[in-house]
Amino acid sequence: MELHEIPVAFQSRLRLAVVAALMTGPKDFTYLSHLTQATPGNLGKQLEVLGNDCFVSCRKELLGKRPRTIYQLTDEGRELFLAYIRMLEKIAGDQL
Repeated sequence: MELHEIPVAFQSRLRLAVVAALMTGPKDFTYLSHLTQATPGNLGKQLEVLGNDCFVSCRKELLGKRPRTIYQLTDEGRELFLAYIRMLEKIAGDQL
């Protein structure tokens, strides 16, 4: 990946935070909301963008009688994020 090829999904601090959090495994909406301190509306919109770009998938489940939405990175999302990290490491290494 080159600097000019950074996916739009990684051009937002909130989306980057969500993707980074999901690298360690699936997370529910409440966890992501607390982690990012984003408003529910903004977080929901950014998760929608990540889902539309096929970086994140979600599933709904019930926790008792309460609905819960779980998000996880897709294989494509994980690979592109790792490529993004490698690109940043290369840029940082070139500067040292």
